[in-house]
Amino acid sequence: MDHNHGDGDDEGCPMIMTFHVGNCEAILFKKFTVKTVEEFVSAVVVIFLISIAYEGLKFWREKLYSDYAAETATACSSIKASTSQLTSAHNKRSVNKKSIVQLLTQKIHLVQTLMHFVQITVSYCLMLIVMTFNVWLVLAVILGAAVGYFFFGWIRQRSIDVVEHCH
Repeated sequence: MDHNHGDGDDEGCPMIMTFHVGNCEAILFKKFTVKTVEEFVSAVVVIFLISIAYEGLKFWREKLYSDYAAETATACSSIKASTSQLTSAHNKRSVNKKSIVQLLTQKIHLVQTLMHFVQITVSYCLMLIVMTFNVWLVLAVILGAAVGYFFFGWIRQRSIDVVEHCH
């Protein structure tokens, strides 16, 4: 039975829709087809490292946001202290008001948006790799995520959540 669901290329790897082992896989793109054991082991190592990096990226995004929130909370408490000294109602209303355009174009928001784009792209690629149903590739993703959490998760657990917000 022909398991090639592509364009009839007889040199391609079969697309098996159940868990399997083997070293012939098209990973994400038809052009990235590994056929030898050496190529496959290299792909497993790269996928493992990408999974670790994905966990690091998730941590880095949280850290940047946490640092920004801490800065904002400090600035808010300073603003609140100085606002209590203001007598004019107009001045009280205009302190720390930002337009939507200003909020959307803040450097931190643009950086977070770019990092979110990268995070979502990597996460979907890892999901598609898991959907090859190759046991070794699935293990590379799962173990890479576990190792990444091991390296970055303890930092996340020790960070302080900033709950005060300034609007």
